[in-house]
Amino acid sequence: MDRPYIDRLSKTLFRFLAQHYWRIETAGLENLPTQGRAILVGTHRGIIPWDAIMALHLVVQVTGRVPRFLIHPGLLKFSPVANVITRLGGVLATQENAASVLENNDLLGIFPEGVNGAFTRLRDAYRLHSFSRDNFVKIALRHRAPIIPFVTVGSAEVHPVFAQIKSRLWKRFADWPCIPVSTFPLIPFPFPTKWHTIFLEAIHVEQQHPPEAAHDAAIVKSISREVRTRMQAAMDDIIQRRRSIFHGSVFDQQQE
Repeated sequence: MDRPYIDRLSKTLFRFLAQHYWRIETAGLENLPTQGRAILVGTHRGIIPWDAIMALHLVVQVTGRVPRFLIHPGLLKFSPVANVITRLGGVLATQENAASVLENNDLLGIFPEGVNGAFTRLRDAYRLHSFSRDNFVKIALRHRAPIIPFVTVGSAEVHPVFAQIKSRLWKRFADWPCIPVSTFPLIPFPFPTKWHTIFLEAIHVEQQHPPEAAHDAAIVKSISREVRTRMQAAMDDIIQRRRSIFHGSVFDQQQE
């Protein structure tokens, strides 16, 4: 991780994108901890992880802390991308790396849908996929870390995915499940959509269960289901209130 690099971008490019280009409307920033370990469990859509980068920027601006997001190994096969992501604090998605981040009392970022969530077609963009093996819950239980769910609406339209091409050759090469058909790279610049990001209240699994609960499949599945339900409800509420993908407030309506 290159903290000066992150700080420079946060004051320039990231600030421009967040405040002027995507005009990110936020809620729940008070739920971000200024100290201690925690797991940020979020959604990610699109070929380029702009939403992950903007989530990182928001957390840095509010807490001064850099969340360490777990990244798919396929991203490390493309050197320019890998260089940027690792400088922004991304770490390879392994149990050991996750444990190291939390034992250092840092913030760990996880997208439990995995790469399948990133390549979701636009028509299904705001329906959550399965959370795979629920490893994020096991990690939270083992390392006594609260779970803070968050979702973003608006990022799926930046580089919309219209179709998926299945290819065994591509899967072996890139370790991706498909080739996403999107506006990128034909239209290289991201669309200036309006974003809405909300950080939900923490789920304090460390107060509710002992570390041994990580071995209890029923408890793990129940916590995962709760997280997924909260996230889906938050996205559904934003979609219901959203009147345009390019402008308009959502969270102000909730306060009225």
